[in-house]
This record gives sequence, structure tokens and C-alpha cells, in this order.
Amino acid sequence: MGLPATVTGKPYELTADVIEPTQANFISREDFLRFLREHGDAALRVAQQLGETYHSAIAEMRTIGLSHSAGEKLARFLLDLVANHGEGKGETRLTLTLTHEEIAQMIGASRETVTRLFADFKKKQLLQVKGSTVIITNKAGLDSVAGA
Repeated sequence: MGLPATVTGKPYELTADVIEPTQANFISREDFLRFLREHGDAALRVAQQLGETYHSAIAEMRTIGLSHSAGEKLARFLLDLVANHGEGKGETRLTLTLTHEEIAQMIGASRETVTRLFADFKKKQLLQVKGSTVIITNKAGLDSVAGA
């Protein structure tokens, strides 16, 4: 948390809430940067992490900015989530711990719209929802909705 802000020296602009008991430790910026200067492997890993953060931000902008409809945004969001999951038996499973409200905020839609779209995607047999598990049963169909 705070890695980009620490490396760039800019203020950290996000907040986080924990949902279970957590321990957080603080390392001063100066100590952390000194550590990176002295340990090249750690500095390389930080660069990799910053690259991941960059690509995640670009994917999120693409999901929100380039989509023409809420359905397209939700389909892109789900496809981005499963991009790193292996596919088995023609379906992809993922555990979705976000609420419809949180998904709505991420894609720039209302909670009601996200709920309606999940129902629509289920009706079109693009996915199934079992508790917090989402099973994408028709990736090609979801790709089509996403405009991919």
C-alpha cells in the first residue's frame, strides 16, 4: 500500500478499510528508498509491482472510458478479473468478494444496474452465480457483450 506515492514522493490519495484483524507496519520513505538502493533485487520487484499497478489502472480506464454501455463495462470488468485464471471444462470460475454496490462504483454504474445485468447475463447463459463464486460459462458470449 502506498508504493507509488512512496517512490514518487507524492501524497497517497487512497484509503483502505480492513475487514478482519490486521497488523500494519510503517517504514519511513527515507529508510525504504535506502533499502532499495542497497538491494537491487528488491528494487526490481518494486519496479515490477509499479508496472502491475500501471497496467491495472489502464485496464480500469479502458473498462470505464471505452465502453459504450453498462453491460459492456460489466462484461469487460468480469473478463479482466478472469484474465489470469486458467480455463477448465469450458468454464472459468472466480471468487467475487465485491458487492454489487462496489462493482457499480468501479464501473461507473448504479447498484441496481449491476444487479439487473447479472440477472441478464445469467438469463443469456453467459455466467452462473453460486454464492460468491461466478462461473463464466460462455466466455465468447461475454467477449461479444464486451465488444472484444
